[in-house]
Amino acid sequence: MITYIVQPGDTLALIAQRFGSTVQSIVSTNNISDPNLIFVGQVLQIPVAGAPPTATPPTTPAPPTPAPTPPSITVPDGFRLYIVQPADTLAELARRFGTTVQVLVSVNRIPDINLITVGQVLFVPIRPITVVPVPPPSPPTPPAPPTPPTPPGPPVTGVNQVSLVQGGLRHTFMVSRTTFSRGEPVRLSLSKTNVTGSPVSITYRGSQRYDFIVTRAGREIWRWSEGRFFTFAIETISVAPGERLLHIQIWNQTTNRGVPVSPGVYTVTAVNTGTGVRLSIQIEIR
Repeated sequence: MITYIVQPGDTLALIAQRFGSTVQSIVSTNNISDPNLIFVGQVLQIPVAGAPPTATPPTTPAPPTPAPTPPSITVPDGFRLYIVQPADTLAELARRFGTTVQVLVSVNRIPDINLITVGQVLFVPIRPITVVPVPPPSPPTPPAPPTPPTPPGPPVTGVNQVSLVQGGLRHTFMVSRTTFSRGEPVRLSLSKTNVTGSPVSITYRGSQRYDFIVTRAGREIWRWSEGRFFTFAIETISVAPGERLLHIQIWNQTTNRGVPVSPGVYTVTAVNTGTGVRLSIQIEIR
């Protein structure tokens, strides 16, 4: 009896001829239900003792035929051979060996995932047992003391700008000049710069981030946000250390109704809607 693993292109007739056996003997020994259906990798027991004798010429005796050596199988790293048993399925083998059906199909080149046969040789993964040491729990880290809030400093006023540091942010309001001709555009800018070494958060109650307001003798003349639509949703933004947020608008010396203003002294105010800081500068229109 010879153990043989089916190779590509094999048929029972070719195997029987190769080993001096018969198809019927191989079918009977291996309980093969269909002689026309064998699989690559299938393990067969080949009976050779009962094969009919081969006629030899009477004059010169034929030299003895050496028994063929079964082909060797190269097993991939991390796998071992497994012979399919009754009731085995690819899904059950995948669960048993800790793998997936797709891996078994790919490694073993199985054309139909629903068809494996008893005696078929499969490559299945070897599952090593790995012990993962559990480190001892580390003591809890004591919470860091809270950082005291930065007290607001006094406003710093220049010819055409004013600054205030509050909550880690330096707010700077600037106009292009302090004296303007009648009808000349007035450039307004508000910047917010993080002057600390860590991020500073600003919480807004809507999509409006700032505003500019012009008054004369306490009466509002113009407001940038007048007639504009803003959403009402709380949003918090983070300003990185050294980062500056800049807002620039132009006042064309008209009221919110489009009426040109008359010469005189006006107060221009910049508002940061997130921190509530208000900075004002007086300008003169001639």
